Amino acid sequence: MNKCISILILFILLGSFPAANALERDRLGLVKQGEFSLLTGLQYEEGDYGTSVSTSLWRIPLSITYRKTNFSLFASVPLLFASSDGDIIISSRPNHGNSGMSSSTVRNKDETVSGIGDVVLSGSYYLTPDVRKEIVYRLTAVYKFGTADSNKGFGTGEDDISLEAGLVKHIDEYALSGTLGYEISGDTPDFAYNDVFYGTAGLTKQLAGYKQVGSYLYLSQALTDVSEEPLELSFFYYTPTAKTRSLYLFLSKGFSDGSPDFSLGGSLQFYF
Repeated sequence: MNKCISILILFILLGSFPAANALERDRLGLVKQGEFSLLTGLQYEEGDYGTSVSTSLWRIPLSITYRKTNFSLFASVPLLFASSDGDIIISSRPNHGNSGMSSSTVRNKDETVSGIGDVVLSGSYYLTPDVRKEIVYRLTAVYKFGTADSNKGFGTGEDDISLEAGLVKHIDEYALSGTLGYEISGDTPDFAYNDVFYGTAGLTKQLAGYKQVGSYLYLSQALTDVSEEPLELSFFYYTPTAKTRSLYLFLSKGFSDGSPDFSLGGSLQFYF
């Protein structure tokens, strides 16, 4: 029973990851200053999360960003398509406590569910105290609205708040980035989620033609007592495809049952 509950909760928590992927471009310092932009793409991830059942998730991220020299505003909502090669556990109500199995429906055939994820809004403020602007400090507040369909397991139906601090340090053609954040999770009437610390560490190399390659590590405390701590390593490639467009490709590998086995995808960002 604990494994079934764990699948359900992990499936729910996937709905919060698209915002992290989209915000990662800002954390890595890849968002241009002084411009409004629209981002969309396609991402895929798959994992068994320590069980015998493999769950896959397709997502289409949709986000808008406005970046000025000292601040940026961000809004995002993903379209989600999930399937399993075994049982799919679909919650029949927005709370997922110890009675998870009795309040869920187990379907013994391949099935796909779809819907929108949680709407995410964020705002960042940037500090550049050094004259050469080799270091950029960032303070970010993130508010996640519980808009995802909890009956499909895409969300908890509750709002979450995150506060994070980050920096980007430029050293010749390299850039080091890091983030430390704290998420206050919304609880359902029957289940209390953990408030967690999370962080990222990244390394980016500047190539010719404003292209960039790099990697970053994501880790977090466990959001529930029945799930493991997420730990993922990602590699990415960024290139302008035109004066008003850029392409971002990534490949990630999970190193715990709290993360997908792997994920990959790409996104296009249009500047106006």
